[in-house]
Amino acid sequence: MDSLYIFVEIYANVKKTLVLAVDRDDDYGVKANVETPIIGFDQCRDAAVSLGVVDPEDSDVNGLFAALNIYRELSEDGRDVEVALICGDKKVGHISDSVVIDELEAVLKEVQPDRVILVGDGAEDEYVYPIVSSRVPIDSVKKVYVKQAPGLEGAFYIVSRMLNDYEKRKRFLAPLGYLMMMIAMVFTIQGLFAYYTSNDLSYLYSLAWPVVILGVGALVVMYSYNMISPLMETLELSIKNLRSGNIIVTFSILALCLAIGGILYGLYTVWDDHTRDPVYIVVMFASTVLWPIVFAIVLTDAGRAIHNYLYIRKVNRSFMIGTIVAIGLAFIVQSILDIVKNLLGYGMMADSALFTEMVAGFLFMISATLLQANFTRHFRKKELSDEKN
Repeated sequence: MDSLYIFVEIYANVKKTLVLAVDRDDDYGVKANVETPIIGFDQCRDAAVSLGVVDPEDSDVNGLFAALNIYRELSEDGRDVEVALICGDKKVGHISDSVVIDELEAVLKEVQPDRVILVGDGAEDEYVYPIVSSRVPIDSVKKVYVKQAPGLEGAFYIVSRMLNDYEKRKRFLAPLGYLMMMIAMVFTIQGLFAYYTSNDLSYLYSLAWPVVILGVGALVVMYSYNMISPLMETLELSIKNLRSGNIIVTFSILALCLAIGGILYGLYTVWDDHTRDPVYIVVMFASTVLWPIVFAIVLTDAGRAIHNYLYIRKVNRSFMIGTIVAIGLAFIVQSILDIVKNLLGYGMMADSALFTEMVAGFLFMISATLLQANFTRHFRKKELSDEKN
C-alpha cells in the first residue's frame, strides 16, 4: 500500500502543470505594450511589474501575481510546473477569443503541459474556460479579488473602475441609458397624445418624471461615449468666441434661433389645427419647419465662410456648393410634401407649381455638380502648372 502511494506521488510529480494567467481584453498590450504570449517566471514577473507601474489599480496585475504565487508554491513542492500569460484583444468578443486561441496553442505547443491551472481576475475571463478545457485538462480555476475591497467597498471599487474605463462604460452604461430614454419616450408620447386628444392639462403635469428620466438617460448615453467633455469644451469655446466678437458664434446663434423659431411655429401650426389625422400632422409639421431649418444651416455655413475670408483670406468653396445643394434638396422635399398633401386631400396646389418646385430642385443639384466639377478641374490644372514650374 505504501509503495502504491509513493508511485501515485511520483506520477503526479512527473505530470507537467501549466499555471495560465488570462487577460481577455489585453490590458497588458494596450496599457503596458507587453507582447504576449509570455512563458517563464521572470518574464511574467516583468510583465506584471510593467502593467503595475502604468495602472496599479488594474486587477490583471493581481491575477498575474497570483499565478506567479501558485507557480512558486508548486515549485517548492517539487512539481514540474511552468507559468505563462496569454492575452486577447481590446475588442472583447469573437476577435479577442480568436487571439486567445492562437496564443494558447502557441503556449501549449512549447510547454506541452498535462494539466492547467487557470487564473483570472473575474467573470470576464470565465469565457476563456471552455476554450482552454477543450485543448488541455483544467485542474482548477483561481479567481483573484482585491482584499482591500470586501463587501460594499468592493462593489464601490468595481463600479468606480467601470466608470473610469471607456470600453466598460460603453458596454454596460450605454444600453442602460438607451433603455431609460426609450421608456421615457413611450410615456412622453403617450401623455402628449392623450393631452392632444382631450385637452386635459393633467396629462401634461404627469410628464414631469418621464421628461426627467429622458434627460438622465441622455446624460448617461453622453457620458458613456465621452460626449460630455467635448460638449463642455465646445460650450466654453463658444462663450469665449462670443465675448471676443467672433462672427461664427453670432451667425450660429442666429441660425439656432431661426431653427427653434421654425420648430415652434410648426408645432403651433399643427397644434392649433383641429385635424387629428397623424399623417396630416407629420406632413404639415415637416412642410412648416423645412425652410427655417434649411436657412439656419445656410446661415451657419455663411458665418464660417465670412470668418475664413476675413481672417485667412480663403474663399470657402464648400459653402457655395453646400448652399446650392441644401436649397436644391429643400425644393425637392417641398415638392414631395406638396404632392402628398394633394394626394391625401390636404392641399390644393396646382400641378404646374409642383412641377416648378421639382424642376428647381434638380436644377440646383445639377448646378452644384457642375460647379464642383469646374472647381476640381481648375485646381487640378493649377496644381499641374505649379509642379511644372
